[in-house]
Amino acid sequence: MLRSQIIKKPKRIRRKKGAQDKLPNGFGSVTHYNDGNRSKPYIVRGPRDPATGKQPFIAAVSTEEEAYEILVKRRNNPYLFAKNATTFAEAHQLFLISHYLELDKPTQNNCRSAWKHCEMLANYKFRAVKTSDLQRVIETMHDKGIGYDMQRKVRQLMHYIYNAAVKYELIKKDDDKSIGVDIDPKLTDPDKQPFNRRQLNRVKALITTASPEIAELAMIVVMMCYAGTRPGEFCRVLKKDVHLKQRWFWIGKSKTKSSSNRIVPISKITLPYYEHWMQKPGATLITRDNGIPLSYAALRDRFKLIMKLSRCKHTPGECRHTCATMLDNAGANETAVKRILGHASQGVTKGVYTHKSLHELKRAIDLL
Repeated sequence: MLRSQIIKKPKRIRRKKGAQDKLPNGFGSVTHYNDGNRSKPYIVRGPRDPATGKQPFIAAVSTEEEAYEILVKRRNNPYLFAKNATTFAEAHQLFLISHYLELDKPTQNNCRSAWKHCEMLANYKFRAVKTSDLQRVIETMHDKGIGYDMQRKVRQLMHYIYNAAVKYELIKKDDDKSIGVDIDPKLTDPDKQPFNRRQLNRVKALITTASPEIAELAMIVVMMCYAGTRPGEFCRVLKKDVHLKQRWFWIGKSKTKSSSNRIVPISKITLPYYEHWMQKPGATLITRDNGIPLSYAALRDRFKLIMKLSRCKHTPGECRHTCATMLDNAGANETAVKRILGHASQGVTKGVYTHKSLHELKRAIDLL
C-alpha cells in the first residue's frame, strides 16, 4: 500500500470573513488547517508578492480573531513586515503581536520596562541596525548608573525582537545582531552576612513582646531564616502546598530549574508560626490583613521595619544565607542541604521524595 494512501494530508480550508466574499486585495489571507493536531491552526499570510507570486508567511496563531487582528494592524501600517522599510519600532511591534502574549506576566512587565531604553533606536531601519547601535543602548544605561539586572532585561528584549524578525523572514538567522551585545557583569555582594544568634534572638523576642501586627512580621523573618527559600519563593507559597502534620511545604516553579519543584521541611521551632499564618485568610501562606498575597516589594518594606526594631542590618536575601550557614555549622547532610536550598543538579517531582528522604530533610532542618 502506498504511503499516501495511509497518511492523509491535512485538510486545508480557506477562511473568508463572512458572505461578503474574500478579503480586499492587498489585505492578505488567513488559512485554517483543520487536522486537529495544531495548537496554532490559523496561518496568517501577507499580500501576494507580484515578483514571486507567493504570499509571505507572517504568523501562526490559535484563533481566527488573533489572525485578523494581525492583518488589521498590518493594513493600518502597510510598511510593517516590508523588509527594507521596517523600523526597529515596527519590528518590536511584530514581537508584540506574535510572541508577547505567550510570555508570563512578570516577563511581559520586564519587556515593557526594557523597551523604554530601546526607544532611542525606534526610527532606525531595522535591517540597518548594527551591533554597535544595540551596544550603545547598554552603554547609555551604564552611564546613567543602570546596572546588570535591567541591562539583562533589555538584552533579552533585543533577543525576542530579533527572534521574531528571523521567524517572519525580515532577516536571516545569521543577521541577528543581538547575539553580540555585552552587558555589565553581575556584581556579587562581598558584605552579604547571615544573622548571628544574638540578632536572630532579638527578632524572635519581638514575637512575644511586640504588638500582634509586629509579631506576625517578625514570624516571617524567622520562618525565612529556617526555611532557606528565596524571598520571592516564600511570597508565592500556597496554603494548599503547606502540610503541617508532615512538616513540609512545596516550592513549584522557581528562579532556576534546580530550585524548582522541591520540598522544604518546616523546623519544629517555626511550626507554630506556620500554624498561625495558616489560620489567616487568603490563598498564599503570607498575606496582607485582607488576604491579598504579599508582594516582594511589600515584604521588603515590612522586613525593613523588623530590622529597625531589632537593631539589625540585613536584607531579605540574607535569610537564605543564614539558613545555609546554620546548616553548614550544624554539620547537616550535604545532599539534604542541597535539596533544601534547591542546589541539586536538577528539579525533582514530589514522587521522587521517599519517606526516608523526607525524614532526612526534617532531621537536617531540626539541627538548627
